[in-house]
Parts: sequence; structure tokens; C-alpha cells
Amino acid sequence: MPPEPLPVIRIFAGTRAAVRLATAMAARFEGRLTVAVALCGNGPVPRGCLTDCIGDGVPDLAGAAAVIDGLDPFGRRLVQRVRDASARARIPRLAFRPPAWQRHPLDRWVEVRDLAGAVSAVPSIARTVLLALPEPDIAAFTLVDDVDFAVRMARPPARWDRPPRFTVHAGGSQCHHQAEVRLLRSTGAGAVVMRATGCEADTGLVTAARSLDLPIVMIRRPVERGEVPARTIDVAVDWIEAVRSGVSAEALDVPAWR
Repeated sequence: MPPEPLPVIRIFAGTRAAVRLATAMAARFEGRLTVAVALCGNGPVPRGCLTDCIGDGVPDLAGAAAVIDGLDPFGRRLVQRVRDASARARIPRLAFRPPAWQRHPLDRWVEVRDLAGAVSAVPSIARTVLLALPEPDIAAFTLVDDVDFAVRMARPPARWDRPPRFTVHAGGSQCHHQAEVRLLRSTGAGAVVMRATGCEADTGLVTAARSLDLPIVMIRRPVERGEVPARTIDVAVDWIEAVRSGVSAEALDVPAWR
């Protein structure tokens, strides 16, 4: 008789940290679990996993024994879709959210609640501003008059129809401190707008702004009410081990677990 299929962990990966989590899960549970990863964004493909992409419909949880939501917390609609689908299917779900940055005493952050707050704050801060945001968010700043915007992107967009005062600066994978310092100096930016992602890929920009004494309009990470997310890969691995041993999701969903 053919061997029984392995239980499946379904990971929704919207950050590089979630891709690292998936790779670690595949290595840890090799031969015991199948790690199926739905990628969202342009991150690398995790090793040792079954991989597909997230569509626009209801997330596919077919056959999953547990779900880990490693999505970008700023993508609130997709986060909610995964949350709702897991609840309907009664599948244990864990939110994986590495910690946000800790504010350094020399950081000049203007913290705002959301994108609209960033748009409102920009005119009073600088005349040239570097936007380190996803491309769909750039449109909101077309309403701001008398400010020039340098738009930081990993690669040139396929199409660019913004006003001339929006200039693209594609840096590829050059996101370390010195590259970000050069970008800020070359654009003449007097401020930065970015999300409080906590991602390693954005850390160089935070430290570059700090070293140049530039303010950052920092969009706070959305609060996921009722959630106590895992902050590290080790905690997420422990959670999977507990689920496999039969501990209920309700018993795991307490602050002490994290």
C-alpha cells in the first residue's frame, strides 16, 4: 500500500522573514510534515517547500492541518481573508510577526497612524521627500502640492504615469546603510516616509536617516486586535509541535505562549 500523505502546514508568506520561517520549518519537519507556501510579493522562494502564489479569492486551505499567517501586516485585507478562512475551516492559525524596530534616541520619527496621516504630515516637514512605500501608496501623495518626491524602488516599474515631481530611484538589492546614505544625499531628501515594517531590507534606510539627522514620517504597524503573534521562528516551530501533539488552538492562544 502507498504511504499515507504527510500532514500539511500552510504558510502564507508576505515577508522575507516568513520565507526564512518556511525554509526552517521544511528543514525541521522533513519527513514528518509537508510545508506548503503561498507567496505574496517578490520575495525569494523558500527551500524544501511546495510553493504557489496567493490569488485574489478565498485562500486555499484544503488539506491543511495548521496555518501560519506570515503576511505583511500592512496588507490588512489579505490578513483578514486568511483569518476568516481559517476560522471557517476550524484550522489552527498562528500569526507570525517579527518585532518592529525599537526607536533609537537619535531617531527623529514623526509617527502617524496610517497613509492619510503621512500625507497630511509631509508638507510641514520638507520640500523634498523620499518615499519608501509600495507603489500603490504613491498615488496618495499626488494631492500634496509644492513637494518633490523621490520614490525608492527595488526595480524600475513597468509603467510610470506620476507627475514629473515624482522621480523613481531603483536600487535593486542595494539596501545597506551606505547605499541608503548615498540615495538620500543624491536626491536631496529632507525627510523620509516609510512603514514601520521591522524588515531587515528597510533597516539600512532607518539608520541612514538617523546618521544624516533626517526626520522619518513613520507609519505605524496596524494593530491586530485579539492576536498574540509569534515573534520568532523558534516560537512558531514550538507552536507547530504543540499542535501536532494535540494541544488545542484555544489553549495556545494566550500571551504566555509567546
